[in-house]
Amino acid sequence: MKLSVGELIDGLSVANIKTFYLVDKVQKGSHDLEDQVKIQALNKRRWEFINAINEYFNERQEIKL
Repeated sequence: MKLSVGELIDGLSVANIKTFYLVDKVQKGSHDLEDQVKIQALNKRRWEFINAINEYFNERQEIKL
């Protein structure tokens, strides 16, 4: 099932917020190895959302031509 652009943006926003809080935790020095693994997974997921959003708009642009 393909997600709508709104769902993609929502997912990206949630991933960004979670990443922000984990990075803040790392900067304060109150993190553990699990937090670092979560950050890596979230960054991967963020790029998946970004690429999907870019694909969506590239497809829409091609249709207009």
